[in-house]
Amino acid sequence: MTDTTRVLLRLNESVRNEAMSPEVASWPAERALPIRQFFSWPGKRNYEGSWWSSTTRAHVEFESLLERDYLLAADVDVRVVAIAAQPLALLWPHNTKGQRDHVPDFFVRLSNGDGRLIDVRHPDRVEKGAAQFAMTRAACNEIGWQYEIFTGLPGERSQNLRWLAGYRQDRHAPDNDTAVAIRTCFAKPAALQTGLRRASTSTGRPLNILTANVLHLLWRQQLSADLGIPLSMNSEIWS
Repeated sequence: MTDTTRVLLRLNESVRNEAMSPEVASWPAERALPIRQFFSWPGKRNYEGSWWSSTTRAHVEFESLLERDYLLAADVDVRVVAIAAQPLALLWPHNTKGQRDHVPDFFVRLSNGDGRLIDVRHPDRVEKGAAQFAMTRAACNEIGWQYEIFTGLPGERSQNLRWLAGYRQDRHAPDNDTAVAIRTCFAKPAALQTGLRRASTSTGRPLNILTANVLHLLWRQQLSADLGIPLSMNSEIWS
């Protein structure tokens, strides 16, 4: 029990347990180890696993497919530079009705230096957790972090990102000369298949290799497309 809200975070082998204050914003929460274990058991309804993040260059654990979708969205977001799962616990004051503590699902560090805590919930469960989320948001405001409740991705964007994620690894990245040639071929918006043919003619490289290169560049947001509609060989791509 505690008389004031406290923040519990584990870095390396040490645990920090301090009263909530703006000083917490200086903690490297993106390097925090999970504050609690990820449990699994036979018949568990949630699907859990590890997501290899092209942002962190390491695996990040998740406890549901919805959490995996958040990692998908964060991994492709160029503003996100680090991701930690189950990064800390917020210990509420002892007189908080019906609440003892809260472990947010993720913490991300943004390219401008800001921190953001994320809770992942199915839309049907947001109202049930409203009190907990309100307290978490207030804590983030006091610390100086952003706060997000993630309820899922639009269907088409989710499917498109899952396809592009298959090409997020470095082995699909083009060399510098090929990347320049690809961007030149998509300097003006063009159908994916049209730009690929131009790039193949320009570089002499096989279409299957160039397709992987282009999808990697789309993942890295060095090329653009409307991800609100299904991606296909007829999709318009531009640099």
